Amino acid sequence: MALAGVGFVKYTFQITNLTGRQDWLERYTGSGSTYGVYKLFGVFLVIVGILWATGFGGDVINFLFAPVYNIFRPLKGVAN
Repeated sequence: MALAGVGFVKYTFQITNLTGRQDWLERYTGSGSTYGVYKLFGVFLVIVGILWATGFGGDVINFLFAPVYNIFRPLKGVAN
């Protein structure tokens, strides 16, 4: 996953030539933003890949989603 992210960052121009510009994205964020989004996606893949490989991914997910855990827990005392 981290290697794919490095590839996205390094070969952004070639990937954009292969897939084409994302017109819907550039309409809202400006001209040339397809390249930036591919680079951000690549950096995201690198970070997630490193977290997954080192085993810290679960801890980070628990930390980020801790405020909304109570929303997804079933209500206590409700009959099934």
